[in-house]
Amino acid sequence: MRSENMRIVSDIMTRDVKTLGTGSTLRDAEELMREHHVRHIPVVSDTGAIKGVLSQKEFLREAFRITDKFGAHHLQDYLAKTPVLDCLDREVETLPADTPLKTTGERLRAEKEGCLLIADDAGNLLGIVTSQDFVRLALDLLD
Repeated sequence: MRSENMRIVSDIMTRDVKTLGTGSTLRDAEELMREHHVRHIPVVSDTGAIKGVLSQKEFLREAFRITDKFGAHHLQDYLAKTPVLDCLDREVETLPADTPLKTTGERLRAEKEGCLLIADDAGNLLGIVTSQDFVRLALDLLD
């Protein structure tokens, strides 16, 4: 890791990002969130291009809408039929991997989304940084 004054987002970002493809459903998202304990799932094309991000908040909003409209007993059927592309946030700003941590932290706080996606110049996903990454960094610095 670089010195404290020169740290960049690639020093703390998660590189092994759990993602979904463009053909995935909300059922796939539910399974991925539960299995890997994640709250933000980038949706990427076959080439790795970022199409958007599905947050737990958006997932729950859609699950509540389905439950309200069709009843809880039909929730799993509708989750399996609903494409993630219908529910995700497509207006996702990305950061380059060499963004200073201070800048990244300021953007994360300003966006209030809980995560930022890190991408290369072509818009392909390299990693994700969340508020939890900054909590982990703070704890490391306190040791």
